[in-house]
Amino acid sequence: MKIGFVGLGAVVQTAYLPALAALAEDAEIWGFDPVQTLPGVIQAQSLEALLALPLDRLVIATPSLLHLPVLEQALASSIPLILVEKPVVASLAQHDRLRALLADPAVAGRVLALDHWMARSAVQQLLCGELDAGWQPLTDGARVRPATILDVAEVEGFLLEPCGIDAQGHPFALNFATGEPDKRIFHHPDGVILDIGTHVLAMIRELLVALGGDDSLHLAAEGVSDRLGNPIERGDLSTAEGRACLRGEAAGVPLTLWLDKYAGPGVEKKGLSLLLKDGRRLELLRSGNQAWLHHHENGLVQSWQLEGPLYRHCIAQTLLAPVPVAGWGGATARRLREVGLLLGLQQDLRGPH
Repeated sequence: MKIGFVGLGAVVQTAYLPALAALAEDAEIWGFDPVQTLPGVIQAQSLEALLALPLDRLVIATPSLLHLPVLEQALASSIPLILVEKPVVASLAQHDRLRALLADPAVAGRVLALDHWMARSAVQQLLCGELDAGWQPLTDGARVRPATILDVAEVEGFLLEPCGIDAQGHPFALNFATGEPDKRIFHHPDGVILDIGTHVLAMIRELLVALGGDDSLHLAAEGVSDRLGNPIERGDLSTAEGRACLRGEAAGVPLTLWLDKYAGPGVEKKGLSLLLKDGRRLELLRSGNQAWLHHHENGLVQSWQLEGPLYRHCIAQTLLAPVPVAGWGGATARRLREVGLLLGLQQDLRGPH
């Protein structure tokens, strides 16, 4: 397989390349980045030169504002599948432009708006009787009864990230892959609503759709503050949100999302909790390269564990997998709907911009 990358930044270095080394060591990897090269990546001299190659897959991993311009150029090539890192677009104008492009089935069939939390699919697998063999049981128990969207009472998602504390007592972010201090100063629009809210929404919406839910989605933001705990003032187009709670419904199911990039030293909670109308509760949790699935019923808990980097699972299911018979159009439309809603929440919070 011949794979091209536009942009060779942190996500390519820390996630894609290690995953490809483990899963597809014979892959021929090309890349274009105007400011850097990487070992093991054959450097194209220009974006046009990269797009002229007979690539099987293209990954757009540029800064988010450049996703759409690069995608439009890539769609003029013969590359059969183009994966765009999250968020697929970075403004409401870009959202509307991409939605118009995707109205053409020929375009929609070639684009996958990728969020690696889409690979966190163990809850729907378990409830549909198809838990992946990679999940190792930690407890004994009977076969889990199936469920559909009609059985779901509510769902809660959370992405609470550990942080460091500097000499002034202020929190600072940690690198998502290495845990090392991330000294970047985050600015709007790259606060938690758009940056990590996309992850939690992608995971939960794929769960609800797999259980038979529709694509409806409604959310409002509350409790939004910056990294120091100060509220975001209307008209502030600079300060990034550090924390937020989003409440509403997805597929008619009550939904709450907890987002916090500065939860505290050692504080980490990444996943979801699904409550069924019969009282059962399912949890999907992750830390580092390990994930856990728990099924609670009548005081008894069944548990499973999965090893391996999340990006490795995602890349195996998307970049390296055959395109599904129905294509990726449904998933891409959901990612675009989510990003549009999150961008709208930022508009509501800060005022039109």
